[in-house]
Amino acid sequence: MVSSDFSIDQRKFLAARLLRNVYLKLVCASVCSSHKFERGAGLTGYFARYKRMNVPLTTLTEGNDPTVSSFILEQVTVTLDQWGDALKITDVARLTTVHPVMTLAQELLADNAQRVIDREVQLVWLAGTNILYGDGSVNARVLITSDMKATDDVIGKAYVVLGDAGAQPRGASGGTANYKIGATTSPSTLVGPQAYVGICGVQITQDIRRAAMAYGTWAAWATYAKPESILRNEVGMWNSIRWVETNFIPKYTRLGNATVAVASGQAFGTDTPVVTAVDGGGTLTSDTAFYFKATRKDLTRGFEEAISIEHTMTSASTGNNESFTFNFSSLTAGYVYNLYFGSSTGNANLKQFATTNIAVGTTVTVTAVPASGAAPAHLRAVADGLDPATLHVLYIHGEDSCIWTDLQDLKFMVIEDKPAPGNLLGLNQWVSYKFLGKAMRTNEAFMLRLELATTN
Repeated sequence: MVSSDFSIDQRKFLAARLLRNVYLKLVCASVCSSHKFERGAGLTGYFARYKRMNVPLTTLTEGNDPTVSSFILEQVTVTLDQWGDALKITDVARLTTVHPVMTLAQELLADNAQRVIDREVQLVWLAGTNILYGDGSVNARVLITSDMKATDDVIGKAYVVLGDAGAQPRGASGGTANYKIGATTSPSTLVGPQAYVGICGVQITQDIRRAAMAYGTWAAWATYAKPESILRNEVGMWNSIRWVETNFIPKYTRLGNATVAVASGQAFGTDTPVVTAVDGGGTLTSDTAFYFKATRKDLTRGFEEAISIEHTMTSASTGNNESFTFNFSSLTAGYVYNLYFGSSTGNANLKQFATTNIAVGTTVTVTAVPASGAAPAHLRAVADGLDPATLHVLYIHGEDSCIWTDLQDLKFMVIEDKPAPGNLLGLNQWVSYKFLGKAMRTNEAFMLRLELATTN
């Protein structure tokens, strides 16, 4: 072989120093208090709450008993999920790699596990119904405009919503510092002197700190009272909220274009599947409008953050056994997709297609409207992707806003490279983790989610 590539004759040098991975601030699980299931109790936990009594509205009549009130009990349930992952390491890899591959495998899996826990906690929070959209003057995500940012007025409205509903500041009843599932932030840092806890991305805290946005409020206070916080670019405590930053939190964008109708054989924007109305192959009625949306997940994060608007296409016009194909080929690598489909308009009427986490390069066929799995309420698109292009989430928690329930703590395992059935020569070794648990919201009034535009 003749080649002008001189690298063939060069000795390769691999630096002993490994490059650092992206640093993630995983803090959400630290807000949860903890409850341990008893073995043998099944996967569903049942929590009871005695609801507050109504007050009497009329005076007592002399000599007559009052109308007797009754107990009102409310039951909250949570069903545990099991998660886990593993890496396989061959004996050859251990013998021929420069870096300590077993140690690195454990570190990578620890990071993996913490991201899963943090994500699963947030997915429970995102299903909450106590929401403040934008500056509070609108009641839907699609109505949020680019000037609806984290101002002192917006923060004040959030404080009023929580306080008026009876949510206590964290630490008001002794704190909930019995967290133990292994997150990177101690719960003590999220309690402090009685205050709500706000968890958000750096884009929101940067808006709070901006002089143009807040001078005369936070910036003025920090200038005179705590100038070191300006040097550290740290909000700290402000407006009775202890601010905690994370860079592992959903950022909502619109997937695809804003044109509702899609022609057969066409995609609906960049990084969206090609949709084709097929004559036959299913049980769908012909010449009928059907509705769908797609969502996209980053494989390193796992949130459905890029969300399409609801699109529509008419089925084929011959026969009554039609279907649709969604071709996810030639899309950007590093993502998976979910598909929601229905015979009538509205997020609640779109049901999740049976195949979830659809890989790039895959084609799926919808032969019938899915019977279950309604699209979660928080999977609504940004209005037009331009005003604003991205929406950011802010969680504000009061005391006992959520609980992490578990039957099996986070557990790491190493299977030694000893001969065994299926591994007779000890060629492979496995490092893995698993846990069995689930977060739950204890009371909708104890946590508030804000969705905001930001400057950055």
